[in-house]
Amino acid sequence: MTLTILISCMHEKDHGIIARSNVQSDVVVVNQCDQNAVEEFDFVNKAGRSCHVKFINTTQRGLSKSRNMAIENAWGDVCQICDDDETLSDEYEDIILNAYAENPNAGVITFALNRLDVEKSYPVARMSLGLKEILRTSSQQVTFLRDLLRKAGVRFDEKMGSGTGNGGGEENHFLLDCKKAGFKMIYVPQVIATVNKGESKWFKGYTEKYFRDRGWASRRCLGFCMGYAFLLYNAFHHRKSFTSDGVSFFGVLKSMTKGFFEKR
Repeated sequence: MTLTILISCMHEKDHGIIARSNVQSDVVVVNQCDQNAVEEFDFVNKAGRSCHVKFINTTQRGLSKSRNMAIENAWGDVCQICDDDETLSDEYEDIILNAYAENPNAGVITFALNRLDVEKSYPVARMSLGLKEILRTSSQQVTFLRDLLRKAGVRFDEKMGSGTGNGGGEENHFLLDCKKAGFKMIYVPQVIATVNKGESKWFKGYTEKYFRDRGWASRRCLGFCMGYAFLLYNAFHHRKSFTSDGVSFFGVLKSMTKGFFEKR
């Protein structure tokens, strides 16, 4: 099996993101900028192996559009999602390909991360991904079988994600669609990357707009009944974080409910 890294970034002036991300395999880079151009070239990785790069400059905007473009241009058996704020571990390729070899029925495998941006712990045991795990997964953890995804027609929701004005949650919607398509989905407790500190491109604090976006995303991902149940759970479960920033629980609930019923 072969692996292709899918990197989404913005306004990169050269190819330096490949080295900064410690890419040691084939890679598709989608760089949203002010021109349209495609470059293809090879580089030699740390092990002395030649790796292929497809570097796409595009004037399109939106993280989900970027991810979909990368998927459409990928060629590896397995794809790994990568953001511009992470550094891949030296062993990531072996870890990922070995996991698929050991779990031949899996269509999606998620992994652990070393996070410098937020405090977060990951399970220490292999497990299947249920609803709870899917809703807690970030995009940098996700790998998938490209051909299986193509046949199922699963793509990122282009109304969600950075650049849309609707906040995040696109990776959760993507994984839920994979689940609906019947993919076997598992988590393997091995670290594949370090997420570095950096400013979020869409989170600007606990604003009224943030909570409306969360409400809208709940319905977008989970539908009416389950979406509103998750909205209530989310508002209650995280109330201490919100109230510590001076936001009232009922204010949060009101804003999330307003967003839940918005048509965007």
